[in-house]
Amino acid sequence: MGVLSENPFIIGKRIIDEIKEKVDLIFVDFHGEATAEKIAFANYVDGKATAVFGTHTHVQTADEQILPNGTGFICDIGMTGPKNSVIGMEISKSIKRFETALPEKYKIADGKCKLNSVLFNVNDITNKVQKIVRINK
Repeated sequence: MGVLSENPFIIGKRIIDEIKEKVDLIFVDFHGEATAEKIAFANYVDGKATAVFGTHTHVQTADEQILPNGTGFICDIGMTGPKNSVIGMEISKSIKRFETALPEKYKIADGKCKLNSVLFNVNDITNKVQKIVRINK
């Protein structure tokens, strides 16, 4: 039998409710595979969190938006690491894992790196996101 874990939606909202009176800004890093889950969570906490950004897939998405109640959102901010790679790892090692379906130790790729990030411009009075800028260098 697998290990049961608590629902991240319920836990996330509980944490936000516990800290919202003590802080001005709340940023949530939602580390998950499914974009639908990240989008749903951002809408679930819209107006309660300053911003929700997804991580895990290492591929920057082009879906940045300000939700109706002022929460900034992007499904995945991307990665910082080797540009010529498979999510930062050597291409040949990654291909071998898929080709053989056998474990293969990942090795970080060499070479020129890239930087993905997101800048959330937040209003000092309302603490709501006014603008989102994706950075891809």
